[in-house]
Amino acid sequence: MYQKRIESTRQSEKLVEDDMRISLTIYDIPVSLLAKFSENTNRLHYPGGVSEAVKDLIRKAIMEQELASDTLFNTV
Repeated sequence: MYQKRIESTRQSEKLVEDDMRISLTIYDIPVSLLAKFSENTNRLHYPGGVSEAVKDLIRKAIMEQELASDTLFNTV
């Protein structure tokens, strides 16, 4: 049952990802932190710039959370 819920959630995420885009405003980020992130993004020649890097960080965090959850519940 848990596996079905994960598959259903991933299918829903795929539909949302394909169908909709949003704008995101983040408050209270120190200038030095954002500057360093932007510098690292540019240095790595990240395709898509800072926005794409943030999207990849979000995707990575979700995958890590799913992996941790799967490991915790022994469903790998």
